[in-house]
Amino acid sequence: MNEQTALITGASSGIGFELARCFARDDYRVVLVARHLDELQEAARLLHQEFMGVDILLLPFDLSLPDAAAQLHAETTQRGLRIDALVNDAGFGETGYFTDTDLETELRMIQVNAASLVHLTKLYLRNMMERNEGRILQVGSVASFAPSPCQAVYAATKAFVLSFAEAVQHELKQQKSAVTMTILCPPPTDTNFFRTAHAENTRAAAHTASARAVAEEGYDALMEGASRSLPTLGAKINFVSSLLLPDSMLATLMNTQLHATAR
Repeated sequence: MNEQTALITGASSGIGFELARCFARDDYRVVLVARHLDELQEAARLLHQEFMGVDILLLPFDLSLPDAAAQLHAETTQRGLRIDALVNDAGFGETGYFTDTDLETELRMIQVNAASLVHLTKLYLRNMMERNEGRILQVGSVASFAPSPCQAVYAATKAFVLSFAEAVQHELKQQKSAVTMTILCPPPTDTNFFRTAHAENTRAAAHTASARAVAEEGYDALMEGASRSLPTLGAKINFVSSLLLPDSMLATLMNTQLHATAR
């Protein structure tokens, strides 16, 4: 039996749920974190249905609150849980011209997508460094590679995640640590993201990757200790384009995907 524990944020649906499924398949104890207990309970039901005997702990926390990350870490510490794998998947977007979108929504987005991710990484990475073992998966996006008009704040948070993860990866190598950090940069994926971001009718939403396929590629990269996972050909093309094209052209291309109505 695998006695390791994985903590996954944003675990009630989408890529987060599929990542939890990967860990459950490999006999990890899974700690599922999301805002709503009822959605976590449904996710746990589905996992128990597929993987009989999997050990699941549900922790409803709203990571848009500034103290939630510290409270989550304190809860797992109090329960005596050693987190062997941390997956920072929680995140959401908002679509529209920056002058028109809601500021409070965007400030919550920055808190979830960036600030809570940093906070959780700081706390659990320190625990892992003490043991000199552990894995962290940071979920970025192909939006990490380009400015994205009509999702300006979301793309900026994902660019932050990419820069942050790459810098810490370098630090871990300098420290000769056995702890690994992987960044997963999915393409547009079939999840609740587009509905939550009010982007259901964009071109990006019309052509999406499978959440399960994205999660499995990211999971394999995490287990291999890879620095980055670019699941699907689409993600790889986005990355190569970011190296070859100027930001002004990338912004135009992203605007086409996010502002035009899908047919």
